Amino acid sequence: MKFLTRSIATALFAGTLFAGTATAQGAASSAQYPTKPVHFVVPVAPGGLTDQLGRALAERLQERLGQTVVVENKGGAGGVVGTVAVASAPADGHTLLMTFLGPAAVRQALGSNVPYDTLRDFTAVSTVAKFPMLLVVNSDLPVKNLAEFIELAKSKPGELSYASAGVGSTANLAGELFGRDAGVDLLHTPYKGEAASMMDVVAGRVSSAWMSWSVVKPQIEQGKLRALGIANKERHSGAPDIPTIAEGGVKDFEFAGWYGILVPKGTPETIVERLSKEFESIVNDPEIAGVFAGWGIDQYAHGHEHFEQLIKDEIQKWRQLGADTGFKID
Repeated sequence: MKFLTRSIATALFAGTLFAGTATAQGAASSAQYPTKPVHFVVPVAPGGLTDQLGRALAERLQERLGQTVVVENKGGAGGVVGTVAVASAPADGHTLLMTFLGPAAVRQALGSNVPYDTLRDFTAVSTVAKFPMLLVVNSDLPVKNLAEFIELAKSKPGELSYASAGVGSTANLAGELFGRDAGVDLLHTPYKGEAASMMDVVAGRVSSAWMSWSVVKPQIEQGKLRALGIANKERHSGAPDIPTIAEGGVKDFEFAGWYGILVPKGTPETIVERLSKEFESIVNDPEIAGVFAGWGIDQYAHGHEHFEQLIKDEIQKWRQLGADTGFKID
């Protein structure tokens, strides 16, 4: 019995010693971070706003970390392919994911057989940007404001259409949310990209679309499209003459796309905190503010806790939409 007790005590001491050594090694590794090139995964194909934003952030992160940051475009399945790749990467801070609303939250809420769980498989680092969505219509459509558009849509259920960059895209989500909250039945017309969808709205082949301000600004200024409302709580500084959707009569309506940074679950807390502070400094830099303004997106730097709660709130929001309307993404 004495021998057994002594053996247990020895084992416990050895385990404690091992745990202490591992903790010390982990702390040392975190203190030396980064020790090799950092892979910054952007889960879309090259080109477009998401890719441009990712490269701008990576360039400035490289300056701040003093280590090479390699941008890797892993597009496919609406961001799922790149997300899966990062979920299985080592949790050492050397692989980052720039994510957005679709793969981070909506797929969790409305998809089936999604091969990852955002809250289980990732740690939120920081939000970095958000962008307002506008409801625009062809300039020949006989409506001058949102109230007239809703009235026309209600008089012709299922006849007026809205374009999007594809099923599950930001525009598709905005359209489904608007349809529920405004009580209208609009026909969804998906395209393979935002540019193609905008061309058909301009041509009058589709009645309306939800698009980001940076994309539709030239067409609005040229009179090719008419903006009926912006889905912010308040009017946007870049478009102060465009009323909010809520002002147009859809109470409390708000919708914005956003971007944020995730790392694999298990990444040391010290590294997560370091990255969170670095991205906050990058996003709040006056120089990047000018770049963002040119792209029509807003600075949106909030750390780990805020971003994690945002993901939770978005998942709940879109699950509720699915329950209310039967909308799914497969």
